[in-house]
Amino acid sequence: MIEKVKDDVAELLEPSTQYLVEKRFRPDFLTMVGFVLNLVAAILFGLDQIRWAGLAVLLAGIFDIMDGQVARVGRQATSFGALLDSTVDRYSEIFVWFGIAVSFVRLDAPWTTSAVFFALAGSLMVSYVRARVEGLGEECKVGLMQRPERVIAIGVGALIGQLALTLVVWAIALLANYTAFHRVLHFRKRSKS
Repeated sequence: MIEKVKDDVAELLEPSTQYLVEKRFRPDFLTMVGFVLNLVAAILFGLDQIRWAGLAVLLAGIFDIMDGQVARVGRQATSFGALLDSTVDRYSEIFVWFGIAVSFVRLDAPWTTSAVFFALAGSLMVSYVRARVEGLGEECKVGLMQRPERVIAIGVGALIGQLALTLVVWAIALLANYTAFHRVLHFRKRSKS
């Protein structure tokens, strides 16, 4: 389902993508704009401006889609760009989760603050397992709570409000770690065949 949503958003952004390609915008620039928006989101979470933070996360997600589109459509895809994009995505998640943690610390919510740690760990491990499996020559996109799902969940949850964000944190803490283990088991099963 999330791939369908991502494809629909990509199609919606196609005119913007064409404009950016025509104006010779570099995909790396778009990657960094998304990163800055995620930093803004982290700061807004820390200041308890969660609805604005959710909006910033969703806007950053749009730039995350557009940098890849501009790279492909404009034939500007490079190995360095792929590495930069992946690295910036990880740092973006770390900063956003830090901002969310600060928000829950300020609310004196120790259990949810602890869940943020496991959500961050699961988020990083989902990406790590995929990268490791792909480094071994296989594809690994199975499971829930891949990056697009996490971005949408955090953004929409924050837009709805504190309770929704709390539920999203707990859901990601559980489902992201489940996804990481699921990917390991999926690879184990495929590597035996």
